[in-house]
Amino acid sequence: MAFNMDDFKKGVAKFADSATKKIKQYTPESFSKEKKLVNAIVASLALMVVADRKVETSEVVDSIKLINDIDEISDLQMQKEAIEFFEIHIENLTPIMTNEVKWAIEVGKIITDIARIKEYPDYIAMIEVLLDHIANSDGNFAPEEREMKDKILSALK
Repeated sequence: MAFNMDDFKKGVAKFADSATKKIKQYTPESFSKEKKLVNAIVASLALMVVADRKVETSEVVDSIKLINDIDEISDLQMQKEAIEFFEIHIENLTPIMTNEVKWAIEVGKIITDIARIKEYPDYIAMIEVLLDHIANSDGNFAPEEREMKDKILSALK
């Protein structure tokens, strides 16, 4: 079978369109109220996992369990997307853990996205409970985790 450049271009265009849709799916500005909540949950969980500048398996496992168990996420049938988004956050934060400037900027951007649910105060209590759960999942509520929790809650109030 011969290589067909037109088929190749169509395949690339289809892939690019699919990738663009996936990226747009994670654009908080376009989120509905419920999707803003999902984004805030996932981003909060990711920040708490890396707050002490290490990724612990117990915290990751508990975060994934929570994502799968939270009704608001399952009602939207977004468990898979939420887990992928969680992974993206962890992958983006992990390499910059030792660079204070990049760390502060990235954490600030994520907290800004989380703050988008500020207009829905009934969700803030839920986020607070999730933060405590993840921070305690490894049996140690580290000072860095307390500080991260305070930053997130401060942005929500």
